Amino acid sequence: MPFLNSVIQPLANLGHFWQEKINGRVFRWNLFLICLQIGILSWKFTLLPPQVPLYYSLPWGDSQLANNSSLFMLPTISIVILFIDSLFSVSFFKNLPLLSRLSVTTSLLVSFLITITLFKIIFLIS
Repeated sequence: MPFLNSVIQPLANLGHFWQEKINGRVFRWNLFLICLQIGILSWKFTLLPPQVPLYYSLPWGDSQLANNSSLFMLPTISIVILFIDSLFSVSFFKNLPLLSRLSVTTSLLVSFLITITLFKIIFLIS
């Protein structure tokens, strides 16, 4: 039961956290970027080849290729990072407001970089 209370308390403070001016703007921009990722991926999905380059850290060739449905992993990663950073930020907001704002800004940066990566992959091949 103590674990459940430790999870519920940050969720209860989430509404107050996002009502602050900076946090609310960053959250809305983050949601906009995630919706943009899902929208562009849904729009161009039928034009994509069966395999797309996704794993750029692997050696050049077939090892970099993934199924085109694997591109949905990118918006999913953005959503998961937004959720985890939100819980982290809310739990530290009262004691360490700067750390919580940096965490929220980091999730926005990650979503922005994932959006750029997704756009480059999609418009490179379609």
